[in-house]
Amino acid sequence: MRILHISSENTAGVPLTLVRVEKEKGFYSRLMTYFKSPHSHGDDLVLNLPFSNTRNLLKIKKIFRLGTYEKGKIIKELPVWHPNKLERVFYDVRDKIWENKIGKYIDFIYSFDIYILEGGLGLLRSGKIIKDLKRKGKKIGIIYMGSDLRIRGAIEEIEDLADKIFTVELDHTLFHKCAEYIFFPFEVYKFKMKEFKKGRDITICQAPTNRYLKGTKYLIKAYNSLREKYPIMLDIMENLPHKEVLKRKFYECDILVDQLTDLGGFGYGINSLEALSMGIPCITYLNPSYESFIPDHPFINANPGDLRDKLEDLIVNEDIRRVKGIYGREWVQKYHDARNVDDKILNKLIGHKV
Repeated sequence: MRILHISSENTAGVPLTLVRVEKEKGFYSRLMTYFKSPHSHGDDLVLNLPFSNTRNLLKIKKIFRLGTYEKGKIIKELPVWHPNKLERVFYDVRDKIWENKIGKYIDFIYSFDIYILEGGLGLLRSGKIIKDLKRKGKKIGIIYMGSDLRIRGAIEEIEDLADKIFTVELDHTLFHKCAEYIFFPFEVYKFKMKEFKKGRDITICQAPTNRYLKGTKYLIKAYNSLREKYPIMLDIMENLPHKEVLKRKFYECDILVDQLTDLGGFGYGINSLEALSMGIPCITYLNPSYESFIPDHPFINANPGDLRDKLEDLIVNEDIRRVKGIYGREWVQKYHDARNVDDKILNKLIGHKV
């Protein structure tokens, strides 16, 4: 079986993770991206398409159409991409330029059996190539990762062709009735459990990409109220290479705080999965609907109002930190193992077990 993943980039490393596990299963799997990953997540087949990842493109987008997603806004209806006239002209022209660039790969592109479109994108905004593949009886899947659906919206010309639509964001299922939730595919087996150290200063960590969305100010407030009472340190790991963040987590972090509000999406992210895989207990905010969806979760559920108390419990109770860390690793293996998640995706697309 031949599987082609198509994405603007290797988003959060997910597409290439799925490619790797599919190769381990004996499939011929490749990832084709518009541009090289800017975050060192790795690449496979990079098309280097113009007007795909440049500052000029961002300026053009601002001129043509402002984003519809407001920071902290709760989305209740499926956003749909409806370009205005100027935006349509831009993408029509870009499609013509891209079609010439993609032309030399077209026979290779058409040679696959299954196509998985990360972010609901085809190789052309018009969906022309995906429409051809659908007519040829190929299987089409879509995986949404987050901002793709919230900010841009669904591209109907492409989404209507999908056999199955998946999302790693639970809140997407509230406004996208066709999207099926999958746990974020994660290579937990690549991480080692760190040695649990007793009788040492406690380091509390957070790795925010956006302090506002992660609620960093609430963490700093709680830390300031506890630091004179306990031997603790706070490490806010931001604007650092991913390898450095992983190193600090493994050697220094005793408690990880992920996000403390619903503004950045539901629950937890890669930061938590990495920490749990290392045996580090994690604090994050889970709203009631999300907590009921994963009732066996390993997280310490906290919000800005009770964060100080939850942190204090972990600081003084060594056994809780140890138990939460061990169970966290087991939980990630059970639900997020990329091999199992990939099985679910392929089984749903094919209609039987691979």
